[in-house]
Amino acid sequence: IELSQNARHLVNFFIVTTMVLHPSTILDEVAATYVNIIFYAISYQLQLPVEPFLVRSLIHTHSIDTKNNIRNDFDDESQRTNQTYGRLTSLFSLIQTVGSPIVGTLLDRIGPRKTSILVYGASALGYWMLSHATSPGMLYWSKVPMLLQHAFLVGQATVSRSCNDDSNEMDAGEGEDSAAQRAAALGRMTTAYTIGATIGPALGGILAVEKEDLYVGARLAVWGSIVSLVLSVVYLKDHTAQNEQRNKKNEKSSFVDSLKNTLQLLWHPNVSSLLLLKLLNGVSSSAFNTILPLLFANRLHLSPSYVGYL
Repeated sequence: IELSQNARHLVNFFIVTTMVLHPSTILDEVAATYVNIIFYAISYQLQLPVEPFLVRSLIHTHSIDTKNNIRNDFDDESQRTNQTYGRLTSLFSLIQTVGSPIVGTLLDRIGPRKTSILVYGASALGYWMLSHATSPGMLYWSKVPMLLQHAFLVGQATVSRSCNDDSNEMDAGEGEDSAAQRAAALGRMTTAYTIGATIGPALGGILAVEKEDLYVGARLAVWGSIVSLVLSVVYLKDHTAQNEQRNKKNEKSSFVDSLKNTLQLLWHPNVSSLLLLKLLNGVSSSAFNTILPLLFANRLHLSPSYVGYL
């Protein structure tokens, strides 16, 4: 009964949030994208406050198994935890960097609907592997499917394409209004992600403490990704006219050729300077976001719930 009540409250929350972000309808392609982004952000953030504790737990267990039940001293174990968590974060960032142009190429070749299905399917697989990780090595492997975890990029393409379809039905004088609608829709999608990113860490930390289970967030993330996959199948459109243009384009070039064309943009003067700026910002931001959970967990000895709140 308690579970059904919580589920009903959660459903009501998403309905109200969707109507606020997209008041014209309860659920269409754009509204379903907003809901997907909320689920995506919650699923991604659920495990973040717990991951340093999970790494420490697995390293502790692995140390006992490999040392014939003789524990390493605390300082060595803490150092290995910091190193493993840092490498895990770096691996995830590297995989995301490699996966971004791949997902962008998939969007051009097979469209947002099929790409969205692949993205949420890969996310569900990665979270499932994380929920069954019993060693530090399995944590690394769980990051590999995240190569395709770029739901926000897919959401941007979906919203932009939907707005473009609407603008094609308008008169020429209404083009500026269409551009404003597209900008507003993309802004709402950022709001949707912010909502999920606010709920996810706190919820993940609370559940980990109350259930005394460091994997509960990962298991919930599997179901969140599956829900988004189903919503993608049901509500996202194929955009037939654009598919015909895309198929003609695909006949002239292979997937590798399309990927090469995408990567060539990196060397454009205007793009390369912007990417360099984003690289410097990303390095500093990633270093800060890696150190902070370790500081909370290992130095301040805060529980996962407090880490999630922070």
